[in-house]
Amino acid sequence: MYFKRFLAAFIAIFILSYVGCAYIQTQVQHYKGIEEDFTSRFYSGAAEKIEKAGKEGKYEGKDKVLYYLDMGIALHFAGRYEESNQFLDKAEVAIEENFTRSISKMMISFLLNDNVLDYAGEDYEDIFINVIKNLNYIHLNKKDEAMVEIRRTNLKLNRLQDKYSNMAEKLGTSEKLKESEAEFSFIPGKTNLRYSITGSYLSMLGYKSTGKWDDVKIDRMKLLEASSGRLENFSKEVLSPGAENTVPVYTLCFAGRSPVKIQATLLLDYDPDLDMARIMMPGKKNTEISSFKYKGDSELHLKFAVPEIVRRKSRIRHIRTLVNGQAMGELYLIEDFGGIAEETFNVKKPLIYLRAALRTLIKATIDAKTKENIDKKYEEKEGEEEDKEEEVKKRGKDKFMAGLLKFAVDAVTDITENADLRCWRTMPGRVYAGKIDLPPGEYEVAFEYLDERGKVVDLEKKIVFIDKNDMNLLEGVSYR
Repeated sequence: MYFKRFLAAFIAIFILSYVGCAYIQTQVQHYKGIEEDFTSRFYSGAAEKIEKAGKEGKYEGKDKVLYYLDMGIALHFAGRYEESNQFLDKAEVAIEENFTRSISKMMISFLLNDNVLDYAGEDYEDIFINVIKNLNYIHLNKKDEAMVEIRRTNLKLNRLQDKYSNMAEKLGTSEKLKESEAEFSFIPGKTNLRYSITGSYLSMLGYKSTGKWDDVKIDRMKLLEASSGRLENFSKEVLSPGAENTVPVYTLCFAGRSPVKIQATLLLDYDPDLDMARIMMPGKKNTEISSFKYKGDSELHLKFAVPEIVRRKSRIRHIRTLVNGQAMGELYLIEDFGGIAEETFNVKKPLIYLRAALRTLIKATIDAKTKENIDKKYEEKEGEEEDKEEEVKKRGKDKFMAGLLKFAVDAVTDITENADLRCWRTMPGRVYAGKIDLPPGEYEVAFEYLDERGKVVDLEKKIVFIDKNDMNLLEGVSYR
C-alpha cells in the first residue's frame, strides 16, 4: 500500500517537475533572442520570434496577455501601427477579463501559486498600453482616437484604489480564510497617483495642435501635479512660440528597459504563546512587515516566495537631438516607469503578501495532516503484525516507504512554492521629451543616447519631413 502511494506521489512530482513547470513557474528563456532584436532595433525580427514562440507554446493560454503585449510593442516600433493596435486592443480586453476571472480562481492559487492564474498584467503595464495606442493613432493621423486613449490612462489610475479594495473584500470572505484559523483583513495599499505624466504630456500636445487652449491648461496642471511641479519650466518651454517661419517639432524618446520582478523570500513566524503570526523580511535584523492573529497548535517557522519589483540598469543618462548633424539640445527625463511600477505595485502588495502567507499556512496544515496520517497508518500496521523475522523486514520496508512518501509531500510543496514573476519584459523603462523649432522641410534627425560621462552609447537616425499642418511628433527608442 505504501509503495503504491509513494509511486503515485512520485508520479505527481515528476509531472509537476517535467511537464507542468510552465504551469506553476514563470518562463523567460524565450526572451533572450527577442530582447537582442529589440536592442539592435530589428523589430520585425522580434515580432517573428514572438510569433514563433507563441506557436511553440511559450505563451500558453494563461500567458496570452504577454503575447499580445510583446507583439504590440514590437509592431509599434516596427512602424506597423494598425497591427500594433490590434494586438494592444486584445491585451487590454484580456487584462480586464483576466482580473475579473482571477478573483474567482483564487482558490486554485491557494493550493499551488499565482502562476496558475490568467495573467492580468501590472497596472503600470495596463496604463502604458494606452500610451502606445495613443502614439499609434498620432502616427496614423487619427487625433480623436489618440485623445480617447489618454483619457483611459487617467480613468484607470482613478479606479486603482477601488479595484483592489473590491478584491480585498472578496478575499476577506473566502472559505479558505475561514478554514485557516487566521484572523486578519485584506487591506490594499494607498496611492496618490491620479494622472500619467506621459499621458498628460501627450494630451497637452494633442489639444495644442487643435488650438484648444483651455484643455491645454488643464493638462498642464495635471502634468505638474503628476510630476510634483518638476516639469514646470519644461512645460513652459514646450508651449512657448517658436521663431518666425518655423513650426514646433516634438521629440519623444524611450530609453532603457522596464522593471522586472524577482523572487523574494519572506518568513512566517508563529508564536503559540501569543497566538500571533508575523510576516518578516529576512536579513541581519529581521524586519516585521505585518502580523495577524492565528490560533495554531504548534510553533511555526516557514518560508514563502513573493514577487518584488526591481529596476533594470541602463547606460543611458542623457539624450541629444541632432538635425542635419547639428546639435539642437537635450531631451528632458519626464517619466521613469520604475517609479510608477513600484507605486502601483505597492497598492496590491499587501494583498499579495497576505495571500502568500495564508497559502503557506494552508500548505503547512495539509502537509502536517498528511504526514500524521502516514505515521498513524504505519503505527496501525505495526500493531497488527506479529514479531516474526519476515514481518520485521516488511515493517522496515513499510517504514522506509513511509519516509519516502513524507519526503514526496515536502517535495511537492517546495515545487509549487514559486512567486509569479510574469511581466511585460519588452516594455521600455523611461520617457524623455523635448522640443525644437524648424522651418518646414526634409531633415536628417538623429538621437544620440549618452552615458553619464557624455559618451555616445547608441545612435538612431531617420529622415523626416516637417509639415506646418502636422503635429510633428518624432519618436525614438534605445533599449541599451
